[in-house]
Amino acid sequence: MFKTLKVKLNERVVIFKSGVPFRAFGPGRHVIWGFHITEQRFSVTELMLRALPEVRAKLPREWYREVTISPLERAVLSVDGVPMLFLRPGVHRYWAVHESVTLATFDVTKPLPPLTLELTKLIPSTEYIDVTVQAHEKGLRYEQGRLTAVLEPGRYKLWTHPEAQARIATADTRRTEVAINGQELMTRDKVSLRLTLTVAFAIENVVLATHHVDNVRDAVYTAVQLAARGYVASVTLDELLEGRDAFARFLNQEVVPKARAFGVRIDDLGVKDIVLPGEMKTLLNRVIEAEKAAAANVISRREETAATRSLVNTARLMADQPILLRLKELEAMKEIAAQIDEVRIVVGAEHLQSLIPAQLLGRAEK
Repeated sequence: MFKTLKVKLNERVVIFKSGVPFRAFGPGRHVIWGFHITEQRFSVTELMLRALPEVRAKLPREWYREVTISPLERAVLSVDGVPMLFLRPGVHRYWAVHESVTLATFDVTKPLPPLTLELTKLIPSTEYIDVTVQAHEKGLRYEQGRLTAVLEPGRYKLWTHPEAQARIATADTRRTEVAINGQELMTRDKVSLRLTLTVAFAIENVVLATHHVDNVRDAVYTAVQLAARGYVASVTLDELLEGRDAFARFLNQEVVPKARAFGVRIDDLGVKDIVLPGEMKTLLNRVIEAEKAAAANVISRREETAATRSLVNTARLMADQPILLRLKELEAMKEIAAQIDEVRIVVGAEHLQSLIPAQLLGRAEK
């Protein structure tokens, strides 16, 4: 019994007789004689060859390639230079009937090859990491959980696999400003108040900041909060209000060394607001009002004393010089006359001398 077999250019066929592989045929028209003949067709455009060992034994070795990818290798199968398949560790067989089919292997212990758009789409994201460290960041490279390098800004591409799990973490080194609002504190004299503090910091040592604290922001926040509580509890309200600069210096002395220990630089730290309860504000306003009133009273008394002292000196001078007293009287009359039409003074001859000093009368008679 004859059977005609037609094989296309992109096909290969294995003939079975009674279920046993008999012979392989390439493209063309073939005539086969026999009984119980079946066939298995393969498309070489699918690239990968998947067949039983008995079937592969009938295929010419020049039709396919067999490659073993080690655990530290990866491979890419390309057609006409275009990546088509990504191969992980194991034994792989692919059709090689055309010279356009090529295989490239990569050592995962070495740098990742340039990632074209085609390779990016082909290689699973679990096989590599592609991280860009920005200009305001520093990068930390880990392999198997161990820190291997501190990375400057730039793009980094690394293989990652079970034998060498790689990871790149980034840390922001820009200045960060934090407002510590509404801290309920009590002074040494049992006065409750609310504080608002401000702190500006930046990561200076990314290794310390990443490995010594879980969250840099929270660590700085807690350090400032505890330092503020310790200081406020040790001073009275008056000392706190009068010594805000001393408060700021204390905070810097306490917080800066602690922050430096976990890789953080403190750029600015101070007190923004001190908020007192309503009744305490009223009481302080009364105290201030009383102090101002007392100060005003002291000034008033001082001025009165000075005025009295001046009057005493004037009186002594006029007692020693009667003519000055008379001149002051005439000056007063002149001022009165300026306010009304005229002033008339009626005195007898016996009182004329009391109005005008005798010295003046004596000069007039002469």
